[in-house]
Amino acid sequence: MSMKIQRGFSMLEVLISILVIMIGVLGIAGMQMLAINNSENARYEGQAAILASSLAAAMQANPGYWAQTSTPTATITVSGTTISVVPAYGGTCLGITCAPPQTAYYDLQNFATAMAGVANVDGITYNGTALPSGSGAISCTLATVTNPAICTITLSWLEKNTALSNDAGSAGQLQNATAQAHTYQTLVSIQP
Repeated sequence: MSMKIQRGFSMLEVLISILVIMIGVLGIAGMQMLAINNSENARYEGQAAILASSLAAAMQANPGYWAQTSTPTATITVSGTTISVVPAYGGTCLGITCAPPQTAYYDLQNFATAMAGVANVDGITYNGTALPSGSGAISCTLATVTNPAICTITLSWLEKNTALSNDAGSAGQLQNATAQAHTYQTLVSIQP
């Protein structure tokens, strides 16, 4: 009687182990794609927070405009580099003294150009801070002698989604490459 000694793996065992490894690698690749997408979403959220905080600080530094009882309560909108409802002023306040309305417009102009990722009136380009299809809205309550003005800064932008499936028949918010609206909102209290 002779006994056969089994040595090594059979071809079937090798193929099964390769299949198991490939399924694991594909799962990791899908998770990596979603992680990159979520990192991009977090980057835009962070940029929106920085832009809103920067504008809030500029507004608090200019109570002569933002905390006066005559400040308009209409919503100021920023779309691209177009600003509504503020005094027209196309100049710079860098290194010179501006009146409160001119300073407010200058600050809003810098906010708009930073959100759009283009150079402001001083020629400074805020690289990396652009929000895709970004727009903003600032609405304030009037200040009184005893109460501060309360302003709400709202930023909106569009982001493209990344989905796990690129099925042509799928639809909805999580379909691959669909644009979804995102918003960021903060409140600013400005003492008169």
